[in-house]
Amino acid sequence: MTEEAQKPTLAKRAWNIFKIVLAVVLVGFVLSKTNLGEVTGLMKQLSPAWLAISFVLFCVLTLIKAFQYYLLNGRQAPYARVLHVVITQNAISNFIAGGAGIASYLTMLSVDEGVRFRKVLSAFVVAKMGDLLSVWIILFASSVLLWNQIGTVQYAVVFLLVVILSLVAVFVATVLLRQKFVALVKTILDWIKFDRLAIVQRGMDFLQLFAEQDGKLVLQTMFTGLIYSLIYMIVTLFWFYSNIRAYSLDFPFTVVTFVNAFMQLISWVPIQVFGGLGVSETSLVYLFGIFGQPTAQIAAMGIGLRFILYVFTLVVLLYLPLSVLFGRQYRLFHDPSRKK
Repeated sequence: MTEEAQKPTLAKRAWNIFKIVLAVVLVGFVLSKTNLGEVTGLMKQLSPAWLAISFVLFCVLTLIKAFQYYLLNGRQAPYARVLHVVITQNAISNFIAGGAGIASYLTMLSVDEGVRFRKVLSAFVVAKMGDLLSVWIILFASSVLLWNQIGTVQYAVVFLLVVILSLVAVFVATVLLRQKFVALVKTILDWIKFDRLAIVQRGMDFLQLFAEQDGKLVLQTMFTGLIYSLIYMIVTLFWFYSNIRAYSLDFPFTVVTFVNAFMQLISWVPIQVFGGLGVSETSLVYLFGIFGQPTAQIAAMGIGLRFILYVFTLVVLLYLPLSVLFGRQYRLFHDPSRKK
């Protein structure tokens, strides 16, 4: 193997090692901010009712995201199969890495279900654009309500709102202006010498993908994606709130809304492994700390929320073998050759 061929592999390995080390370091940081007594006390005050509500909302979230992908992919695969793919994607994302989960989604729908790869990829991007815009709305509304309390992150909030709106604007401009806009962006990137960056090249590939499609159809699809993304993000907010209440903690709902919006954005940063282990917990400690919440309590809560996420993911995974089993029994029961 040539040195040129080895470089991407070595770089990818180094990046993966960095993410694992980062997770370990951040987990250590969170553990240093709490103690066993705090964690044990939090577990003892677990509310079964709120935990049950949290589990139901977790299942609802999975069903909503699967239905969104089902619609955006033009219903080319049965909903039950899309649900199978989404559950697998979530499990891989939560236990391994988000990138691996995305790869499983793209592969399973295109290879196993026979949906064209371009269709699967465009549906995924449209869904993410809807998610971005939904988070923008939630972050904007909660920031306005809490503006005087978030002094330390006001600039970060403004920056994120501008960046998200710019990304959505670029996407819409690509759909409306098509090849003219793509050519303009390419010219600008060539001029500032950014065209050689791998991430920029992938971004241009995405723009080219949508520039070649029917603009009216893409906008209609994006509107559908946005509706379901809004529903998904609202349910996510209540799921996050119910997780907090499950540990008998009670924070102002506006604060929970603001933290949840930030956590959604952080979850998309490609520096995470094992479902954001370490990164999520550290972010919770910092974000709730802005509002004066005790560090030890939030650190313990972060560990508790991690426990909930992993257990719920494992329970929902039971759908996969059960769906195969009941599907096989259904086909056997309705097999015409068995009827006399």
